Amino acid sequence: MTSLRSRPASLHGARTLVLSPHLDDALLSATAFVLTDPSDVWTVFAGRPHPPRTTSWDEICGFADSDETLTARVAEDTAAFADTPARVRRLDALEGPYVERDVRVEQLRDVRAEIERWLDENGANTLVLAPAGAGIKVPDAPWAPLQRRLAGLRATSSAGSTPPPEKATADEPVVDTGTSEGPKIHSHGSAIAGRIKRAVRGGVRVPLALARRALHAEHVGRRRRAAKGGRLAANPDHLALRDLVLDLADERPDMTVVLYEELPYLWHGSADAAVARICAARGMKATGWSEQIDTDLKFTHLRHYTSQMPVMDTAGRLLAARHLPTRERYWLLTPSSSPTPS
Repeated sequence: MTSLRSRPASLHGARTLVLSPHLDDALLSATAFVLTDPSDVWTVFAGRPHPPRTTSWDEICGFADSDETLTARVAEDTAAFADTPARVRRLDALEGPYVERDVRVEQLRDVRAEIERWLDENGANTLVLAPAGAGIKVPDAPWAPLQRRLAGLRATSSAGSTPPPEKATADEPVVDTGTSEGPKIHSHGSAIAGRIKRAVRGGVRVPLALARRALHAEHVGRRRRAAKGGRLAANPDHLALRDLVLDLADERPDMTVVLYEELPYLWHGSADAAVARICAARGMKATGWSEQIDTDLKFTHLRHYTSQMPVMDTAGRLLAARHLPTRERYWLLTPSSSPTPS
């Protein structure tokens, strides 16, 4: 990866879409874009489940269910973006803790269609910002290499008629509490996994729904182990949105992609390794830079997220401007064969 001291000149004047996974991510991590020039800021996972649901994150933040959570968080987000040049939009995809696999896959297709519509409406000089995937990396499942190999064989043998399985980050709902305790699903999920193991050993066919629940429980277990001691693992919603944008960019040469490093996840694991993995897997080059920010101005907006800031970082670093990082980090992704931007 190459580094620059300032934003590449080619990005100035571009029509910009900042994709924020949740109601707070854009102002936590991309204020160099959000607070300076007019841009479209979309919160992607801002939908309300019907009927309402309750997760451990709702309870930790002091809410009875998803309706109470979303009502408060949308009001906070509205106040946080007041007096900014951003054109704010909230999409109705559901956060990971609220959504099942089949619904998540369908909603991500809808999100992609909305981004494509925005690209078509805004012409050639467009810039899309997406999260980079900061935080602790969750190890792959033991069977992940075989799953990827089978997916590749299937895609090759079918000549594109049968799509490979969806990425795990796009369809496995995970509650990220930011604590070592984790969501309530864990003990129940472990019991399901045990039932499946016993059933398989006994030659019993396992219902698909039960198998999916066990796989999810195993995934949550890996996240818990990776996030020992209150560390934050990379958020699955962030990764799903990032990968969606990168897949779309493979088909849209008119689209420029910049990844931003996420707060508070960067305090637990920088995004450098994630960006390097992306470049290696996709044949891309990352040109990184950082931008000085006004932490007092940033905190003026962040302080409106009263239900989130006290629990997102137990060390209290989000509760005062003096603790915020003074620079935000970004990476411009280009084909590996292209010249380094200036």
